Amino acid sequence: MKAACEKFKKIGLWKPGKVVLALGCLGLLFLTLIPLVRLTVFAAPYYDDYNFGQFARAAMIQQQSKWAAISGALDCSKTQWYAWQGTYSSIFFMTLMPAIWGEQYYFLGLLFIILLLLAGTLVFTGVILRKVLGADKWISLAVQALITTAVFMFIYSAQTGFYWYNGGIHYVGMHGFGLLFLSAAICLERAKGRISTGLLFTVSVILAMITAGSNFVTALQGLLSLLTILLVSVVMEHRRQGLWLLPSTLVYIIGFGLNVAAPGNAVRARNYVGWGYSPLESIARSFLEAAKHIPEYTGLIILAVMILLVPMIWQMLKTVTFQFRYPGVVLLWSFCMYATGYTPSLYSLGHAGLSRTLNAVKITYLLLLFLNEIYWCGWLKRKLEKGTRHEAAKRLLAADGGAVWWFYGIMGIVCLVIFSVSPNQAGHYSAYGAYYYVHTGEANNFHEQYLERVESLSGDDRDVTLTAYRYQPWFLYMGDITEDPTDERNRSLAMWYDKDNVTLVNED
Repeated sequence: MKAACEKFKKIGLWKPGKVVLALGCLGLLFLTLIPLVRLTVFAAPYYDDYNFGQFARAAMIQQQSKWAAISGALDCSKTQWYAWQGTYSSIFFMTLMPAIWGEQYYFLGLLFIILLLLAGTLVFTGVILRKVLGADKWISLAVQALITTAVFMFIYSAQTGFYWYNGGIHYVGMHGFGLLFLSAAICLERAKGRISTGLLFTVSVILAMITAGSNFVTALQGLLSLLTILLVSVVMEHRRQGLWLLPSTLVYIIGFGLNVAAPGNAVRARNYVGWGYSPLESIARSFLEAAKHIPEYTGLIILAVMILLVPMIWQMLKTVTFQFRYPGVVLLWSFCMYATGYTPSLYSLGHAGLSRTLNAVKITYLLLLFLNEIYWCGWLKRKLEKGTRHEAAKRLLAADGGAVWWFYGIMGIVCLVIFSVSPNQAGHYSAYGAYYYVHTGEANNFHEQYLERVESLSGDDRDVTLTAYRYQPWFLYMGDITEDPTDERNRSLAMWYDKDNVTLVNED
């Protein structure tokens, strides 16, 4: 009887090891990605996909080469820089919309966006945890996977982030590039050896050029983050290796200047005269918008994830030697960085931003939120280590930091309860939304009607009438053309398929 009790006690107090936690969190990330990836095959191009892709498609037809799409993308970037907006690298990737090689390849662009965000988030959090904090590989991998899962699951708008190539690559995709750039910059200023320094130097310069020409949220936050890294490395920590960042910083500043000073920005601004605020008022209002959106971006489910992370973080801190000084300064810097995400939209449009813009803002917010949680836990641990006399604190420091297995089970149940009472579950939990639209058949029905449209548009008729979409799954349905053949949405579709007119008819 005593032996049985001891056995049950041992089972009840079992704590998953670092490898088990890492594999479990990676498994959770994989399960999150499966429905998101699966839904991509049902997506369809819309509006600006055709407008920008037309440049690459025309170049391929003219030069009779698939590789001519690159020259078409460069031409589009140049044209738009003069005529509409300065985001040269975003426009380059927008133009390479995979449907230019065939409608059946459109989903590859959506996969590219998902992979960019996946790589950017995993690599960036890994660099912070291992390169900067010096954390253990396996437990840091568990934390990385859980943070990345949260970023994907709670994206502000999966519709404009993952399933519309034009809007997704401009914000989510370019944010992924930005995170990879910051990761390369941090690794470069800590690199050892000529080969690693040379490779990281090359990568950082290329990614600096790409990130500087992205949307204004990513470009601005990337520049401010780069200058912070340079300041901390060279000025505060006196690392000469940080001087290797100067060329990429120069490239970034030049690229950012080209982006902001493009003649097309003035042309675009004339379409929104009277919409935005002055530069100073935009900056001031960005802090108000930042504070206003925190409850929306956090919520009970994010708080549950933060609690779930605590024992992993404490376990990770057992082997970390980083000192975690000035947590208040780090928190203030983080809030200011997050707030900059609203400034461009306030300046140009007079509001916080469109859903595709807020995707980038929320990604930044979530990453800073979780990294600040880690930083404050580290600061608390260092405070407790400095001669504490409290027995509870001593026991906390002596513990290995891991939680018993049933803690993770309880937190899993808590998350399920929060999910069950959440309104708009498909909209607030991206993986569930993707699963829902696939398994209800809505996604397939939508895609089948899209294929019927392609068949009609590929025929010989010069004037084509299309039936309105009967199925409109939120993640996939971006909108539709109109009954007016001169509407820009209609014209973009007509130009793509070389038709005189394309109109819409609504079936009653």
